[in-house]
Amino acid sequence: MDIKFNFKVLSVTGEKDSKCYVVQCSSQKSRRVIKAHYDGSVYIPDYQQQLAAMPELNRTLLDIQLASFILKKENAKYSKFYIGACY
Repeated sequence: MDIKFNFKVLSVTGEKDSKCYVVQCSSQKSRRVIKAHYDGSVYIPDYQQQLAAMPELNRTLLDIQLASFILKKENAKYSKFYIGACY
């Protein structure tokens, strides 16, 4: 079973070292809005409450894919900064 989630950032708040992402997560069978925090790593506060209605496997896949999505966004920002600093 291959479940692919699509993500859309609805908002980002916070300071440089800590951010709160509100992300719309959708797949073929579901759509939900998840709040996740980034402080160098990604975590979902109130994990059980936010994802209670999902089967365990889907929760795990969503967790992994959402973390990867946010880390790519954060790393892309830093990559642009460092590339620009080299010129």
